[in-house]
Amino acid sequence: MNYSNVKAESVTSAGYYAEVSADPADLYSSTGSDLSETLPYKSTWKIGHIINESNNTQLYRVGSDEYLNSKQSFLYQKRPEVIGVSDASGQVPVYDHNFVESTEVALKSNTYWYSDTVIYTSSGMPFARVATDEYVPFYEVTSESFTQAF
Repeated sequence: MNYSNVKAESVTSAGYYAEVSADPADLYSSTGSDLSETLPYKSTWKIGHIINESNNTQLYRVGSDEYLNSKQSFLYQKRPEVIGVSDASGQVPVYDHNFVESTEVALKSNTYWYSDTVIYTSSGMPFARVATDEYVPFYEVTSESFTQAF
């Protein structure tokens, strides 16, 4: 019998992307030095290694030694699904990618929405995207139906 060793992927590795939320975003080296290069607003980058800094931020590797700061971007994962949402108040709150609740938009309780990506708070709480820069927290999700494109 032959055995192979494999390495399990964590929440901060393969399959995760960063979207630039600054206009533009600065690039840094793995030591935190400014590289005097930038990335354009709303551009998307596949993430390699992630460095946790002591000032409660992260650096996302987007090149060989080019890192994007988490204060100028946000991490997400592609996750196509249809979600059902519900809240006892009758309205489900909607948040932006900075986890700030919208004062203008809410979803009707007991409705279904297509979601293509999930973002995470620093404590790991997932939020599902239901529209451009509109996310609902998973504690409001009552059902999930995963979809797959061929």
